[in-house]
Amino acid sequence: MRARRRVAVLAAAFVPALTGLTLAGTPAASAHPLSAGPGGQASGHTLRASPPLGVPKPSGLKPYNGPAGTVSPWTPLKNPPPFKTPGTMLLQSDGTVLVHDEPDNNKIAATNAWFRLTPDSKGSYLNGTWSQIPSMPSNYAPLYFASAILPDGRMIVEGGEYNKAPPVWTNLGAIYNPVTNKWASVAPPPGWTNIGDAASEVLPNGTFMLQQACQNCLTNPEASIADALLNAKTMQWTVIPAVGKEDPNDEEGWTLEPNGQLLSVEVWALPQAQLFNPSTDSWSFAGAIFPPGNPVNPFPIVEVGPQNEMPGGNTFVAGAGVSTQIPPTKCTTKASTQSALYHFKAGTPGTWTAGPMIKPIGGKEFATTDGPGATLPGGNVLFDASACVFNAPTHFFVYHANSNRITQIPDVPNAPNDTSFATRMLDLPNGQVLFNDGHREMLVYTAGGTPKASWRPSITSLSSKNLAAGGTYTLSGRQLAGLDQGSAYGDDVQNATNFPVVRITNSATGVVTYGRTSGWTSVSVTPGTPSSTRFTLPPGTPAGKSTLVVVANGIASAPATVMVS
Repeated sequence: MRARRRVAVLAAAFVPALTGLTLAGTPAASAHPLSAGPGGQASGHTLRASPPLGVPKPSGLKPYNGPAGTVSPWTPLKNPPPFKTPGTMLLQSDGTVLVHDEPDNNKIAATNAWFRLTPDSKGSYLNGTWSQIPSMPSNYAPLYFASAILPDGRMIVEGGEYNKAPPVWTNLGAIYNPVTNKWASVAPPPGWTNIGDAASEVLPNGTFMLQQACQNCLTNPEASIADALLNAKTMQWTVIPAVGKEDPNDEEGWTLEPNGQLLSVEVWALPQAQLFNPSTDSWSFAGAIFPPGNPVNPFPIVEVGPQNEMPGGNTFVAGAGVSTQIPPTKCTTKASTQSALYHFKAGTPGTWTAGPMIKPIGGKEFATTDGPGATLPGGNVLFDASACVFNAPTHFFVYHANSNRITQIPDVPNAPNDTSFATRMLDLPNGQVLFNDGHREMLVYTAGGTPKASWRPSITSLSSKNLAAGGTYTLSGRQLAGLDQGSAYGDDVQNATNFPVVRITNSATGVVTYGRTSGWTSVSVTPGTPSSTRFTLPPGTPAGKSTLVVVANGIASAPATVMVS
């Protein structure tokens, strides 16, 4: 089946207790066990990528279309992509979307090719058009990698569980410059023989932070707690001590909280969470998750669903279930899947409560053992879940934040053949969600709701209200990065949209143009955060009276009137 999966450890390298396990990190953390005393070397173990490359067996069922008369919220793109296997998607600071070609079949995991989806003249992604950008370096074609848009507008890609075909937990990386339309290779952090399927995050001050999934993964695997910070100007890494980290990085994702710290749900230790403080480069306790509700599918599966932050800092964590049935084993587990809710409170570690259950459907457990979620403009969370572990079919749900409940919504057409790890979601600037499942038919979801006025970014000043095509200007405001991060997945996919996007609409014709943003001074999701960004109008921007808004996570500010020449 499709190997949108996880690292499984043969023998007992990552036993639940983790006692005596070597944790690779910085010199200060290297060979540091979780137990109080010195730990032995975790040797004699091998890793395997499980399940192998390929597709799950079709379920043979029909898509769920909802009660009679239900209108589907899904609409296919008018122009399918010019390649058959879309994968990871990232919104660019100019409003376009870059999509990676990831065949993920029995022969090849991914390619080094990327394609661009450009919205039409009215800002519609449904009617958008495709073009191909230059490919990544020829030796780098990753699957399940770290990625982000940096404050200067460049897109960075790091590591990968697979490279071209074999699982190698590569330490390669590359960065794309949208101005020069070129890629450049990125050296790994010092001493890192592997990066793998690592999580990453852009910290509030714009620093890119990367975790390491494992060290010496193919020869003498060590569970890693190492993290590294990138100076984007010099492209130099600083490996930081993992002070206070209580379990390995592998399979854990991060969520940026309003206090500037990173929330991580521990999947190897007892169900609890930790917060990373960028001011001290240290980890601390962030509450016990179980009881009351545990979203982690424990050893030997070791997975958790997406951590979707909602405006205000509370985070919904979709559950990964309890089943251990991986294809070709059929899904027969009949169990409810527990989710969890993190309650953010400034000045405290926060608290956890049980989220709603995903009830069995057709006598089968449905869970998100790797899979995407998207925070909608109205504050709810769209996500999907599939049968047991990596099985088909997949069904779709919305978590309702105000009522703490989950409802099932109509499926996409290919849902009977999908498994959650093969799917991707991306928040778009117009409030829709772009979706793909590795097949050529991509869709948008349109039922995001209306944001509260307090969630909107605001413009406090423009360097000029008389704009010229090709010119660069400065916009200042508050909440320019929004109050959440948009889309989430976990360690295998990162495509956060908590950054400013500038949209100009010609008042006479309705033609929409996006100005490429760069130089963001903050990506904080703290309410009211002041920041600024530069934006550059592309050549051909229609002249005349226009409105300008700044958008984050699909939520637009009030418009400012400008004149374009």
